[in-house]
Amino acid sequence: MDGQCTLSNLEVHQYDTGRPYQGTSLFAVTIINRCTPLCDQSNVKLNCTGFKTVKPIDPSILNVSGDVCIVKNGQPITIDDPVNFHYAYDYSFNLNPISSDIHCH
Repeated sequence: MDGQCTLSNLEVHQYDTGRPYQGTSLFAVTIINRCTPLCDQSNVKLNCTGFKTVKPIDPSILNVSGDVCIVKNGQPITIDDPVNFHYAYDYSFNLNPISSDIHCH
C-alpha cells in the first residue's frame, strides 16, 4: 500500500501575506499531505538551510535544528489536517520536504 504515497505527495505552499512584521515580510506556510486518505506521513523533515525568522514559531509546529526542520515533533500529517504557520524575514526560504515516514492503514 505504500506505493499510494511518496514524499512527493507532501506539498509545501507559502506566500507573502503582504502584511509587514517588524520591518520584514510575513510569510504564511501550509504543509499538505496529498496521499490517499489511508496514508499518513510522520517524522516530516524539511530543508531549512539558512532559515531565519524574526517571528517566533511554536517549536511543536516547526523545530529548527541546523539545516533541517522537524514538523509537528514528528507527529503524523494526515490528509485532512494540514500544518500551518507563519514566519517573518526579508525574503522567503525554500522549505522542501527531504524525508518522511509513510504509514498506510
